[in-house]
Amino acid sequence: MTETIGVVLAGGNSTRFGEDKAFFELEGRPMYRHALDSLVESGRCDRIAISTNARLKAYFNDYQTVVDHPEFQGQGPLGGLFALAEAFPGQRLLVVTCDAPYVAPSWLQILHDRAVEHKDALIVTKEGERLHPLIAVYQGSDLSRTIRQLLEENRRSMRALFEKKEMIEVDAALHDIDNGTFMNINRKTDIH
Repeated sequence: MTETIGVVLAGGNSTRFGEDKAFFELEGRPMYRHALDSLVESGRCDRIAISTNARLKAYFNDYQTVVDHPEFQGQGPLGGLFALAEAFPGQRLLVVTCDAPYVAPSWLQILHDRAVEHKDALIVTKEGERLHPLIAVYQGSDLSRTIRQLLEENRRSMRALFEKKEMIEVDAALHDIDNGTFMNINRKTDIH
């Protein structure tokens, strides 16, 4: 049976932010915790995992962590997705990046439910003309193999993955979702 693994991506180096943004206190909680709580509140996750790097792994000792595969360390989100696909073969990965702390649980429900309808497709958030590839569902029996091939070819962009697999854009404009739900915090100046 396919499980849904709720994933918080928290493995970046936060160079633009100036400190590890996953642990930056926002409204009394670390930023990663906002994303994690939204996954839990969605009610769609069978398990929760944190995708991180070896340096930060120990800070998430209350949760299952997945670190980048040794062969593909430092390869950005695609490297993290490869490690997740290897750790949870054949499972559905409901992904939220830690720097999108306002993602509504109701939006994660929408993404998940679309993924259940389209079992081999990637389900990606679309807001206006912008895609949010790190608020998405990654799934399919060939996910790990497809990502490995891209990484071996040094094609590390999410767009390269979208060219290889069926991808469905879920348009937020068609749902009653608050505009701020997809706000991405890359710098401290992004916090209002």
